[in-house]
Amino acid sequence: MTGGRSGGIGRAIARRLRDEGATVITAQRGGEDEDFESTVADFSNPHTPEQIVKEVIVRHGRLDVLINNAGMMQEARIEEMSLEDWQRNLNLNLTAPFLLIRAALTYLRKTQGSIVNTGSVEGLGANPGHAAYCAPRLGYMG
Repeated sequence: MTGGRSGGIGRAIARRLRDEGATVITAQRGGEDEDFESTVADFSNPHTPEQIVKEVIVRHGRLDVLINNAGMMQEARIEEMSLEDWQRNLNLNLTAPFLLIRAALTYLRKTQGSIVNTGSVEGLGANPGHAAYCAPRLGYMG
């Protein structure tokens, strides 16, 4: 799962799955996870999603659930945000989940697995200071 290390809903999902007997692997930037098997991942790199999925398969031989939970929210109004910042937000919040799904589909089909994409209430109503966060969340809420 992505975004399971730092807290919030991702951490709660990881704990619940573990408590129900699942092997949970978290993938995130910023170091190893002390509570779960983990891998360090930079999802701003478009090659990372495929590498992470392959790593899970090498470690465990299968993939049953992909949880796309990683995300970032940069506080900035449109007129204050650079194109580079906009693209960094979209790459993490929209492109990385797409690439993870694409990399995982073959393995999930074999196990009849599931994909869970978390969303945000900000996908339902824009916050002027969170435009780059709100935009990709629309697809998850629909």
